[in-house]
Amino acid sequence: MTMKLSDCLIRENVLFEIEASTRDAALALLVKRLEETKDGFNSAAVIAALKQREAVLPTVIAPGVALPHARLETLEQPLIAIATTRRGIVFDEDKAPVHLILMVLTPENDPSAYLRVLSMLSTALKDVKTTEFIAKASAEDVCALFNAGTGDPARVLLASDVMDTAPVTLLESDTLKKAIETLCSRRVLDIPVIDEEGDLRGVIGMEDLLRQSLPQHLLWMENLAPILHFEPFAEMIKKDRETKLADVLHEDYISVTSDTPAVQLAKIFLMKPVRQIQVLEGRRLAGVVSLGGFSTKLFWA
Repeated sequence: MTMKLSDCLIRENVLFEIEASTRDAALALLVKRLEETKDGFNSAAVIAALKQREAVLPTVIAPGVALPHARLETLEQPLIAIATTRRGIVFDEDKAPVHLILMVLTPENDPSAYLRVLSMLSTALKDVKTTEFIAKASAEDVCALFNAGTGDPARVLLASDVMDTAPVTLLESDTLKKAIETLCSRRVLDIPVIDEEGDLRGVIGMEDLLRQSLPQHLLWMENLAPILHFEPFAEMIKKDRETKLADVLHEDYISVTSDTPAVQLAKIFLMKPVRQIQVLEGRRLAGVVSLGGFSTKLFWA
């Protein structure tokens, strides 16, 4: 069945230039508006579900855009509420403030509803530079953006719909020390390494740190006791300020294009020993699909 965004979104549920300065305040405004326009709406349960989701994984899906969402047992059809803010609101301390908030609520008994709505929202925003658009747009412009057209019933979920468009990255000119700090402080296992033009050069992962401490020829030794006094880990750290990532990254990553179907990504994760798939436009890094993020979007929207 073809779904329109206008089936889920009415003009009254678009809040233009909200005064809220925090994530929770913005969510409260959107939920309150839905409560005013929807009978039998349990605002307390909705806010609790939204906050629980945000606490586990902040929902900034693109620069300037947040997509707080939840699946609700009592909901019969998807609901969307939108807020704009030129000043910006911090949803994730590690990312820039957002200017467009798309709150999506879907029925718990219709797991694919969220993915269908996400696909349509992604299509609507495909060619939009969010910060510039919100700076000039009127409330009518925002409504027109999301109410134009219908969802394509033949369109499948793509890599562009589920990828992180603003992943943690490092430059090939960065040092091994910076990679260590970033990997550990951001609690990630793999980081794409790009050049100054944004082209992907390779990936640095936790295994690469170990590989710098225990080179391949040492792994053939049955007994590592003879090298223990050399403190291999300490030796690597002593050189971390002078070692460039261009010299230690690995190039055996898996890449796809943004129009790769999501089902193909699932197959890659199942068939290959990989935690992260790079999404490229030519050589330029367009985004990253991580196993954790991908699975979360599919099964715990």
